[in-house]
Amino acid sequence: MQLEIVIQALRERCPSFANRVGGAAEFKQLEESTSLPVPSAFVIPLDDNPKESMSKNSVHQPLTDSFAVIVAVDNTVDERGQAAFHSVRDLRRELWAGLLGWKPDPDYDGINYEGGTLLKMSRARLWYQFEFGADMEIGPEDGWQDIELAGLPHFDQVSFRSDFIDPADPNLQSPGPDGRDELQFTAPKTGVLP
Repeated sequence: MQLEIVIQALRERCPSFANRVGGAAEFKQLEESTSLPVPSAFVIPLDDNPKESMSKNSVHQPLTDSFAVIVAVDNTVDERGQAAFHSVRDLRRELWAGLLGWKPDPDYDGINYEGGTLLKMSRARLWYQFEFGADMEIGPEDGWQDIELAGLPHFDQVSFRSDFIDPADPNLQSPGPDGRDELQFTAPKTGVLP
């Protein structure tokens, strides 16, 4: 999933952040930037969780692509974090309104909420992580199968020969085909079979 699209959506739909929404690869980078204005939000990638393929002869594999929105709020009013945690709940409502059910890409189903957790609290900041995910399916067009099929020679026609077994045929020496074709035809790819 393109996290830049999620970042832009949060900038447009979550006014509490006043456009203070960015991206990062991990929380450690954010934690070291403690002078940021708050509240702020940062979108980071999480694991993608594939499920078992639904097909044995082609690629049809469900996948949940997950990301987190880490919010930083002011914690200077109350060292215990009670006031800051109240503002986290308000921000969660805003994040839900901006993300839940939204399809960030035509390949994805709507975004779901996967949970949240307190990351860190200091006298200055409280960091909270909200996790979201969207389901998609890895299809044949994503894997090698489509490339391999595209490399096959062009299918122009089919030839068919059939040797019927007639148990009452006096010419049979033993059960099985007698080597004489009773039905034979060739059909073009777009033709109609006889």
